[in-house]
Amino acid sequence: MRNRYRLASGLILLGFAITVVQIIAPVQVADWAGLSYWSAVLLLWPKLAARSRFQCLILLGLSALCLLWGQFHGMAFNPERLVTGNSLLISMLVAVSFLGLITRPEELDQTPLPCGRRAAGSTLVSTHVFGAVINMSAIFIIGDRISRRTPLSATQALVLVRGFSTAALWSPLFAATAVALSYAPNAHLPTLWLTGLLLAGTALGLTFYQLYRSPAPDVHDFQGYPMRLDGLYLPVALGCATLLALRYAPSLSVLEIITLLAPALSFILLPIFVHKPRLALSEHLSSRLPQMANEIALFQAAGALGYGVDQVIRDLDGWQPIQTFGAFEACVCYCAIVVLSLLGIHPIVSVAFFGSLLAPMTPDPTLLAMVFLTAWSFGTVAGPLSGLNLAIQGRYGIDSLKLMRLSLRYLIGMSCIVMAALYIIENFR
Repeated sequence: MRNRYRLASGLILLGFAITVVQIIAPVQVADWAGLSYWSAVLLLWPKLAARSRFQCLILLGLSALCLLWGQFHGMAFNPERLVTGNSLLISMLVAVSFLGLITRPEELDQTPLPCGRRAAGSTLVSTHVFGAVINMSAIFIIGDRISRRTPLSATQALVLVRGFSTAALWSPLFAATAVALSYAPNAHLPTLWLTGLLLAGTALGLTFYQLYRSPAPDVHDFQGYPMRLDGLYLPVALGCATLLALRYAPSLSVLEIITLLAPALSFILLPIFVHKPRLALSEHLSSRLPQMANEIALFQAAGALGYGVDQVIRDLDGWQPIQTFGAFEACVCYCAIVVLSLLGIHPIVSVAFFGSLLAPMTPDPTLLAMVFLTAWSFGTVAGPLSGLNLAIQGRYGIDSLKLMRLSLRYLIGMSCIVMAALYIIENFR
């Protein structure tokens, strides 16, 4: 099994390297990156979570039906597009994973834990900040630390989930941003990030207000995690570097820029921040990369579904369910993705479907990207079958249905604010 993990890690690294070559040099090798990622998924298929395997099979089955439809109606079949899937998006996630080498909130393990309502606020912000950089790892690092002596309470789990999910609204290192920009590549980043930051601040403020006013004893005795604002330097630095790169290298997309910048920044700072950089890098390659197999499988399968849906739409000769895509249609799309998330459909699936369905209309990319980011963030936090809530349930024994019940009022309130923001974006744009 160890050899299988090593081989899978090598295949993932090969796919990433091929993508980097594709970005830097005009060499058409994108299909080989897709083949490398698919090979890693097949190699680790028995070790994938049962839920991930089930969703992948459903997506691939739907993609096969769409492709059969296309073949029956004489549509041209491009195997490279099918194999490539979301290779660039996956490469961006692999690139971002290297930032975990130089961002280690576990360094605070010896710091006494704060208690009380203010501790809930510091935990909320800490999870948000570190989650914006190292994604799901932040939840487990912080969750394990605060549950070391006593089991994690539902309130503590709620703080972790909301703090983490709101990072999807703005962080350039988050999977949600990568997915949104892959289907809306021309979105106006300053508008997107400013709106996302305002929504994230509103969501965090609402959560803290609810906790501060709560009479529950586990809020009064809340044992939290100390806050470190210096964790912001990485997303801020990378965000500024991305904007500069877009200014001086406009031919590159945001995904391509982050794919190049994230590992470069990590390798430059690694000898400064880590005592044994070679050992840390070796552990990352042998352990962290194979752990991404669930994400890679889901994103590749979603890419295959997107290609299948595109085949069907092309065969319908321009038919579109709607003629325009304004704020009203954006609100309907947002609500549909959130409802599907509550039913257990991963946002990447919904985004792939709606992205392919709406592409012929050439909608405002900023409005569309904002729909995808907000629906991903708030649909994930409330969905009882979302990967986030199931991970909390599996690791800490917190019922995901209880987390959903605790988040319904939050979801409704933030959804109203999101829909108002979509109308403001439409008028502003």
